[in-house]
Amino acid sequence: MEKYAVKVNNKKYTVEFDDSIDIDNLKEVTLNGKKLSIDINMDTLCSIVVDNNSHKINGLYDFDGELVKLLIGKDYHNVEVEEIKPIKIKENTNGSKKKKEEHIMAPMPGKITSIDVSVGETVQEGQNLMALEAMKMENRIKAPKSGKMKDIRPNVGDTCNSGDLLMVIE
Repeated sequence: MEKYAVKVNNKKYTVEFDDSIDIDNLKEVTLNGKKLSIDINMDTLCSIVVDNNSHKINGLYDFDGELVKLLIGKDYHNVEVEEIKPIKIKENTNGSKKKKEEHIMAPMPGKITSIDVSVGETVQEGQNLMALEAMKMENRIKAPKSGKMKDIRPNVGDTCNSGDLLMVIE
């Protein structure tokens, strides 16, 4: 289950995706506690089914790849993804005297669309590290702490699964 906090036209929504349900290309999503069906296998947009009525949805992105508007039917709605499922972090001390490493894991399955840092580069907490496209939305993976980039596993264009190791910061 993947959980998001999303703001559309300044109204907050909780969105949860259930990956275990996949019937005829339909996925189940829970929007503020109400279960809905969503078809995410369309080329440029998706369709969400509410009370047996289908609504087409398309996302508009800014130059940084951040989702800024949703086109639902003929109406545009401002959107802001406030929080994506927290990044899983593993600490690895390998002895009490060594530096702690932060293992950044993929929060969801998707495709790597950009990598904004390189091995050996110093990064700051909150800095954009890479972009992961999932369900027609580009999600920014940010540094959970300041440090030096020790390892970058995927390349641009690679796909990953939820929980895959993406990067290591020391």
